[in-house]
Amino acid sequence: MLKFFVSYILGPFGLKILDFYIHNSAIINSIVFLYGVFLAISHANYKRITNKWIQTIKNDQGKQIKIKNYKINWEKEIKENSNFPFISAGSSLVPKRTSVENLTELLAKDKTWQKKLAEITTGE
Repeated sequence: MLKFFVSYILGPFGLKILDFYIHNSAIINSIVFLYGVFLAISHANYKRITNKWIQTIKNDQGKQIKIKNYKINWEKEIKENSNFPFISAGSSLVPKRTSVENLTELLAKDKTWQKKLAEITTGE
């Protein structure tokens, strides 16, 4: 009964896809798992760079921070804190190469980063 219901819902093309997945599930699941690990490492690399930058600002400026006047050497920060050639923000499904342009693009979209930056500038 269940097989009849599933075949009715999926149709003939859906059943072919289901059979393909069942026969190749180990390979497909391995690829998905490895991609997830790759994304997790890319995200950890992104967090490592941004958290180190926050610590650098806190250590250099204390509680009186003027972000607009603060200059940071992104190349140096990436070189010192990046152990992986890719970065990925929390909601990114496609990692990007670790570069200044990609890092600043991800930071501009990252609401968590904006919140941390606001907390530092207000001294909370």
